[in-house]
Amino acid sequence: MRWKTLGDAINGLEIVGECAKFSPNIMKYLALLPEGGNWKNLPKNIVEEAMGGAFHSGGGKVGFYRRLNSKEPSPTLVTSPIQKATMLCHPTDLRPLSVREYARIQQFPDDWKIEGKTSDCYRQIGNAVPIPLGRAIGEMLKSVALGNSQVHAKRMRGTSVHNQFAIESETFENDL
Repeated sequence: MRWKTLGDAINGLEIVGECAKFSPNIMKYLALLPEGGNWKNLPKNIVEEAMGGAFHSGGGKVGFYRRLNSKEPSPTLVTSPIQKATMLCHPTDLRPLSVREYARIQQFPDDWKIEGKTSDCYRQIGNAVPIPLGRAIGEMLKSVALGNSQVHAKRMRGTSVHNQFAIESETFENDL
């Protein structure tokens, strides 16, 4: 399966629905970022102020003041899109991803009912796995239990990863 971009997942969503809110202070900095940007794209003279104590800490800090890119795959969905270190700001709107956008990214059907407070809805979806991944794992477990498991890998143009996967899979099957 080919990956989808964030734009592929959320474009055409007619009702954005409920959405968490960034604080005015956070929005002040997010407004300065281009699509796909993060804290590194802030003006140099305000980065330390924006980052606070995290400015001097180690690590990559990729999630700080992160505005997503609609042309790239979505990062892992966390249980809250408004936490300082794991922000998931919409690519073009000055807001976090909505609950419905979260559900779309995880490939829940648009009519799927997600109930509870907004924070509960984000947590439910953030703790879920994408529907096709759950299906693939379930099918794999079923085929192993039934003793008829086979792994079929199709080599994608321009990559050697799938060939390596096929060799490893064949070795794994022979070991069973």
